Amino acid sequence: MNVKENAVSLRNKEYILDSIILLVIIQIARVTIKYILLSQFNLTLENLNIINIISIIIVGVSAAFIFRGNDLFNSAGQRLIKLNNKYTNKKIRLVSGFIGIMGLCIAPYFKGGYLSSNLIILTLYLIVQPIFEEILFREYIWNYIGSFEKDEKKVLIIISILSALFKLGYWDIISQNLSVIGSSYFTVDIIMPKVFFGLIVAFVLGIIKIKYKDTYLCIFAHSLINIIFGK
Repeated sequence: MNVKENAVSLRNKEYILDSIILLVIIQIARVTIKYILLSQFNLTLENLNIINIISIIIVGVSAAFIFRGNDLFNSAGQRLIKLNNKYTNKKIRLVSGFIGIMGLCIAPYFKGGYLSSNLIILTLYLIVQPIFEEILFREYIWNYIGSFEKDEKKVLIIISILSALFKLGYWDIISQNLSVIGSSYFTVDIIMPKVFFGLIVAFVLGIIKIKYKDTYLCIFAHSLINIIFGK
């Protein structure tokens, strides 16, 4: 292996390692904010998931401000978030957005009813989490890795794996929800299938990203997948 190949190999390891470190920091920040907020409230199912939603939003908005001026993450530069505005995708956006809204309205009927506690959980899994993950993975991390790796197929594979492993960071959310409702299930029995399913979903969403270059469509698709196949 010559010097040039060594340099390329080292660079590849560096941007993947940087991405992993960044994702770990994001999950640690989310969990830290969550437990700070939880210390001020009683541990009920509603409070727990409202705080889960708030902590994800805080971390997501903070990341958007941090990445705003970094061309490696956000090529728009001056925009807080650039979601690859492709007006050629306007019709498919409208159709997928309409289907998504209808799905969100109907989903509670088939997933536990319109109880406040259930609506909060569905908001977390069907709205907040898809937006957070798609902007993070199919926008910021995609742009970052794509700045070093020009082969979109490799970018797709790397981000799909990172996205699936990121599900492990939600251990606290699943564990606490099971604890509050007194479930007999173990966290590992729920989260591991989510990791494997997440890998498949991330691969599908990555293909959408490559084909349409549009993170909005990835958000709509992610939400629809969660509606159809469960939380």
